[in-house]
Amino acid sequence: MNILVIGPAGSGKSTFVKSFLSYLKDNYDAKAVNLDPASDPIYEAHADIRDFVKTEDIMKKLNLGINGALIKSMEMALNHVDKLIIKGDYVLYDTPGQMELFLYLKAGTEIARRIAESDWTVGLFIVDSEVASTPENFVSILAQNAVISLRTGVPTITIFNKSDIVDLTLTPSSVREMLSREEGVLAELMERLVDFVESTTVRYRMIKISALKGEGFDEVLSIVNEVFCSCGDLS
Repeated sequence: MNILVIGPAGSGKSTFVKSFLSYLKDNYDAKAVNLDPASDPIYEAHADIRDFVKTEDIMKKLNLGINGALIKSMEMALNHVDKLIIKGDYVLYDTPGQMELFLYLKAGTEIARRIAESDWTVGLFIVDSEVASTPENFVSILAQNAVISLRTGVPTITIFNKSDIVDLTLTPSSVREMLSREEGVLAELMERLVDFVESTTVRYRMIKISALKGEGFDEVLSIVNEVFCSCGDLS
């Protein structure tokens, strides 16, 4: 199974890949692939986009700024995608922290499509629990999950990281109740958005982890396997 690991910079995405890879290796043929052309992986990468394209080299060669070089890097990476798709019981694909490169660029979405076509594929959207600790942010993050699923065509689960720092107590139900007591157009919009995200992304239970401490990984593995199991508990 392929696991697309998506998340904004600072969410602990690469730390998750490193720790979860180690966790999986105890019982499975687990591998990791680095899809970020601007960063060396902090884990053992069985395939690495930087073997073919490095953003810093593109900046120098084409005299581009960081944003232009990142875009060009992803376009060039598409030429090497077949070398980046590998087989294993579980293959973790670590995507760039600049999520828009993977979700909104044609090259990025094509790379996601090619990965998804190669095997069963699940997305994990890694977010910082502290960022998600307000009702507005919580709903916005779940809405982002829906966008990721739509853009990649891959069922995606939101994973709330850094639970060792922040004990996230919000749930869709509690957020709806809190927003119902607020007044104004924004509160009304957010309350209605809860219904949308609940029907698109929260059919899977909430998963809280600490990538740094390796906590919650049993739950992550369980829910990843349940996505394509008609007999699984998706509540």
